[in-house]
Amino acid sequence: MKPLLALLLTLVSALAEPAATKGVDVTLLSESAAIAPGKKFTVGLKIHHHPGFHTYWRNPGIAGVPVKIDWQLPEGFAAGPIQWPYPEKSMMAIHPVHGFERDVLLMVEITPPASVSASRVDLKAAASWMACADGCYPGKKDLSLTLPIASETTPDPVAAEAFATARAELPQPLEHWKVEVLSEVDAPEIRLRLTPADDLAQVLAEPYFFSCDGQISSAPGQKVEIKDGKILEIIAPRAPYGPKGKKALPGVLISKTPLWKDGPLRAAIQSGGTIEATAAAAECECGK
Repeated sequence: MKPLLALLLTLVSALAEPAATKGVDVTLLSESAAIAPGKKFTVGLKIHHHPGFHTYWRNPGIAGVPVKIDWQLPEGFAAGPIQWPYPEKSMMAIHPVHGFERDVLLMVEITPPASVSASRVDLKAAASWMACADGCYPGKKDLSLTLPIASETTPDPVAAEAFATARAELPQPLEHWKVEVLSEVDAPEIRLRLTPADDLAQVLAEPYFFSCDGQISSAPGQKVEIKDGKILEIIAPRAPYGPKGKKALPGVLISKTPLWKDGPLRAAIQSGGTIEATAAAAECECGK
């Protein structure tokens, strides 16, 4: 279930005739020029945003619809989930949202069967999205790739830079911080504490937490309390339409200063009874 505005946008996306790629250009890329039976390879949906437009992250927040990829693959081929890069703060009219204003490559790992009799295969996907600026425009496009089958996977040098950039924006281990959720399960207010684990942890400037699973929405805003100089507590109302009974709080932390000495500006973290932590090491201006 979603807030009213997000529900309305979902209905628009489902009922309206898609405005063909308005606000964005989308293409399907392969990291490999040739693929081999039984060996995983990576493809990606590249999204180029026109000036002023954004699309949506896995948890859009109070409004929006996340990018979706529906695959039609040859028999025996299987597609994994989207590997989401770190999000940005953006605005849909007067509403703060979570998405992408920069160009992104949404990577997906494909697993072929152990045996492939064809000399080449066609990978087909239907991509759908919501692109917003002064208004919101649902989009949908059928995409395809044809790849030859070889004895070994062969990288495509033309695509190498795009995939290297995309991987730099994926979650990586968070270091030098202890992360705790102080609030009880389903408490109306969520309190996330970050405590320096060693001297390499840095004072963070304007930290913000993106909730992966919707326990925290993009509105109302978050509060930050600083204790003893470095200990941070991020406080946010629990989203009324978010999942219930969760014992972990996965998400992405951003800061305008590095999270630790010579570290990244972005970090994905997962916290709960058993603390796990991951981070995204990419330096890019946040959305407006």
